[in-house]
Amino acid sequence: MPLVDDLLKYKEEVDIRFHMPGHKGNTLNFNELEILKENLFSIDVTEVFGTDNLHVPTGIIKEAQQRASEFYGAKHSFFLVNGSTAGIYSMILGLLNPKEKIIIQRNCHRSVYSACILGDLEVVYVNPTIDEEFNIPVSLDVEEIIDVMDKNLDAKAIVLTYPTYYGTCFDLEKVIKEAKKRNIYVLIDSAHGAHLKCSTYLPKDPIELGADAAVYSLHKTTPALTQCSILNVNIDNIDGIKFMLNMFQTTSPSYLLMSSIDTAIGIMNRRGRELVEKTIYYANKLRNRLNLIGYKTLGIEGIGKHKINDIDATRIVIFSNIGGHNLNEILRNKYKIQVEMSDDNNIVLIGSMFDKEDYYEYLYTALLDIKNKFIQGENKRQSFLKKDYKVRINMRRAYYSKKERLPLKEAVGRISAEMLVPYPPGVPLLMPGEEITDDIIDFVEQNRGKITFNGISDENAEYIFVIKE
Repeated sequence: MPLVDDLLKYKEEVDIRFHMPGHKGNTLNFNELEILKENLFSIDVTEVFGTDNLHVPTGIIKEAQQRASEFYGAKHSFFLVNGSTAGIYSMILGLLNPKEKIIIQRNCHRSVYSACILGDLEVVYVNPTIDEEFNIPVSLDVEEIIDVMDKNLDAKAIVLTYPTYYGTCFDLEKVIKEAKKRNIYVLIDSAHGAHLKCSTYLPKDPIELGADAAVYSLHKTTPALTQCSILNVNIDNIDGIKFMLNMFQTTSPSYLLMSSIDTAIGIMNRRGRELVEKTIYYANKLRNRLNLIGYKTLGIEGIGKHKINDIDATRIVIFSNIGGHNLNEILRNKYKIQVEMSDDNNIVLIGSMFDKEDYYEYLYTALLDIKNKFIQGENKRQSFLKKDYKVRINMRRAYYSKKERLPLKEAVGRISAEMLVPYPPGVPLLMPGEEITDDIIDFVEQNRGKITFNGISDENAEYIFVIKE
């Protein structure tokens, strides 16, 4: 069992997890999760008498989904056993027809782009705002969103991320009010916001604010198993969404995953506020202490900057002059702490309701030790290239077109067949179907070797696939 052996090895190598899934290995020893573990094989069943059917729920699954609707205040809730991607596909393709227009933020999750390709949709972008200290996308300019909607009144929907991977939020309530005036659906990727409903000290939940639909990755921040997600819908026009869910979800849904979803929602309903607010206290205390010893953290003082309207206090972003990747490696190898993500500048940690206070105390001690032992240099920051995107053909047509590979330097004026995403900050410079311009090539040449380029087949971004002329 090589894979199992390697995972057990990881278990021994890491003592403290600041990464998803939110159950953190059931560190709090919740009885509900122990019951799931002890009955792992016995509740792994199929659609027989008494177990209901996810695709046509009339019994226990229907009741479980209704409990979820009551918790989130949604008209309809759908369990997702194929992760949030299935929910993203379903809410977009269930409400839009091919060739219709959709507004999306440029740094949305790749599943949103995939849905646009699958649905042959016409895409219009809104750009994120960038915090240049951390060099990360943090919010959206609501006035820009309103301007884009006014210029595209034929758009059927707008898809936005709330909160971001970094815990930051834009003024979603205002966007929803403005979109409703223009009869545009507001669809939210709230993969990192499944826990927001638990406390008034967190940003308001998108369904509570009036979003038409929102997808949540329960496994990211709540005590659910990996791949557990939910789609909450606030409209009655759900026939298309249900059809797409039946298309994109497996016909052999895991009863273990569905049970995990129901269990996580039950725990949040009973003890979510208590558990989440403890985590908020631990995280705020950590940020305050780190700021005093020379680290920079992203906290509530960021509200009002770069169009940030609110921040999820359970998400921890730490900037370090020794570099995010270096800090991540030191924490893992010397202190047995694993963070969620690192980039050139920062580490990101996911706090969840299953954390212990000891974790935060040990993390602070480790970071203080690192501060004293390691040389703190000047960490370089790359500027973000702000540009107007020249869409020549839609992404679906680009995907199915014949392609050829060229040196990037020779590709000016050609139509890209690939995605080009500088990371950080993770905002695409190019998408399939867009024109390659001089400023894009110059940016890549200036930053090659300094940052990572994702989405392109040549990891050095020296060559790129373009549409064959």
